[in-house]
Amino acid sequence: MLSTLKFIFFTTFLLVLMFSAVVVTVLNTYKPTLRVVLNDKFIGYFSNEEEFEDVYNTLVSEKELIDSNVKAYLDAEPVFTTCYIRDNLITSQNVYTSLRAELKTEYTIYNVAINDEKKMIFNSQDEANKYVTNLKKEVPKVKSEVTTEKVSNLGEMTSIEVADNIFKDIVSRNKPVIVIPKVVIPKATTTNETVSVATANVSAAQGGIWPTTARYISSSFGYRGASLHTGIDIAGRSGDPIYAYKSGLVTFSGWGGSYGYMLKVDHGNGITTWYAHCSKLLVNAGDSVEMGQTIAKEGTTGNSTGNHLHFELRINGTAVNPYGYIIGR
Repeated sequence: MLSTLKFIFFTTFLLVLMFSAVVVTVLNTYKPTLRVVLNDKFIGYFSNEEEFEDVYNTLVSEKELIDSNVKAYLDAEPVFTTCYIRDNLITSQNVYTSLRAELKTEYTIYNVAINDEKKMIFNSQDEANKYVTNLKKEVPKVKSEVTTEKVSNLGEMTSIEVADNIFKDIVSRNKPVIVIPKVVIPKATTTNETVSVATANVSAAQGGIWPTTARYISSSFGYRGASLHTGIDIAGRSGDPIYAYKSGLVTFSGWGGSYGYMLKVDHGNGITTWYAHCSKLLVNAGDSVEMGQTIAKEGTTGNSTGNHLHFELRINGTAVNPYGYIIGR
């Protein structure tokens, strides 16, 4: 009986030793870790939740170095599962790459809107406010405001140089312009050439109507530095109607290069009018039009920085200031 008990004791002791050896071997080979899954995607193994937070905070700081206005976040809660894995699996993984791919970003950008149309984009609210403040001082009648927008990626911002040019153009187009009409007095003559000029001047002096509903001249006829502005720019909105100055025949309807989409109308006696930067043309070359007929829509095609009509009046091919030939003005 005693020998049996001794056998059982030693056998049990040996089994405990063997089990302990197995446990020690497993613990030395496999580590208890947290398996992390985010949005059903495996991210990696972490020693604990604090290690996951450290990696997350490092990636957030990395984003903030690019733009202090960025908001970096995860759009789901990570799922932690306890497991045992080999050491080499932990050291060979790249949790930064996996977690970075799941990190969402949100940037705040500041748009400068002029008459509800976005003109400039900044990632600094101070820069946006500066231009709006200055615009309100220079051209208070123009609606200018800063609007914010949330975006996932920071796109191309407006450079200071471009913003300054836009600012100058808006001020130039919207400052009041005092236009002094030039009265053309035909000289008495007996030559055919001068008679033709006199006839054209008399015909032009009879005048025509305003070609737009709006009557604000944003840029007048005359020299801009060394170049001559051969017409007047009448500010308006995209799609506003353009009217025939007086009855005539459409001689051109189409793309006019820097003029954008344009029309040319021959009114006879050497008088022609040009209508440029249109968004839509409603008549074709060869069509007859009546005074006041809607012939096009305002736009900003061609060499233009804003919606307006560039209106020219030509007498025997020479551009003159059209303002003095508009009935009633």
